[in-house]
Amino acid sequence: MVPPAASLAPRDTLLTAGHVTVVGTGQSGAEIFLDLLRHRPAGAERLTWIGRTEAFAPMEYSKLGLEHFTPDYTRYFHALPEPVRDRLLPTQWQLHKAVDADTLAAIHDELYHRSLHGGWPDAVLTPGVRVRTAGRLASHTIELHLEHTQQGTRSRLTTDAVVLATGYRPRPLLPLLAGLDPYLRRDGSDRPRIDEHYRLVLDPAITATGCHAYVQNAELHTHGVGTPDLGLAAWRSATILNAVTGTDTYPLPARTAFTTFGLHAQRPQIPSLRQIRELTPLADGI
Repeated sequence: MVPPAASLAPRDTLLTAGHVTVVGTGQSGAEIFLDLLRHRPAGAERLTWIGRTEAFAPMEYSKLGLEHFTPDYTRYFHALPEPVRDRLLPTQWQLHKAVDADTLAAIHDELYHRSLHGGWPDAVLTPGVRVRTAGRLASHTIELHLEHTQQGTRSRLTTDAVVLATGYRPRPLLPLLAGLDPYLRRDGSDRPRIDEHYRLVLDPAITATGCHAYVQNAELHTHGVGTPDLGLAAWRSATILNAVTGTDTYPLPARTAFTTFGLHAQRPQIPSLRQIRELTPLADGI
């Protein structure tokens, strides 16, 4: 799909801006920085790339690494104690918040080629930096107040344009559930408890009537890193529909990963309805 021309209008403005700062060290920030780098003159790039992550790190995109985005891992994560889940989630950022290795390589190659003839690109790349505040100094000048999370140091950066490639923050779930608030069962951090079928855990007086409330993409704290992953959307939906109907309307495989998560795991098995005569090999890179 070709994006509308209007959506590319800011790019032309950025290419002609004096100094540009890209905030965000994920895939979007990397691609924007690379595009700007390629289209600004050597030695006068005037680019800064910063973000809160501790490194410009590659995405964990190996085939076994991607098994964290399987129903097997989701079930394993859901069964962990709440403190373990909370401790584990922040350590898994490279599974979904880092940068494709090819993009990082392209950025390095571009910077390297610009340094071959004795010069040095006018580009600053600094991870581990948090933007504390921002404000305008003039109609076309922005001042960022920065803090380095490891050094504990602070500084100011004056720039002509800022690109915020900082991702998104989920909307709070509880305001949407205000009507159910008296009946919600919560965990130790006052978050809604969600069972393995994506149902909110409610007062037994409610569930005894056969009434349930299901959620999707609101269960990161209970179902793990695959919660917002679209690759699991069909499986989540099938799980919910099977729970609603009380039947296996959509037969689901018992095993979905070669990795065994934990010492106490089910033996590999494939339900008879899912047996296939030949396995189709995966293409390279998938």
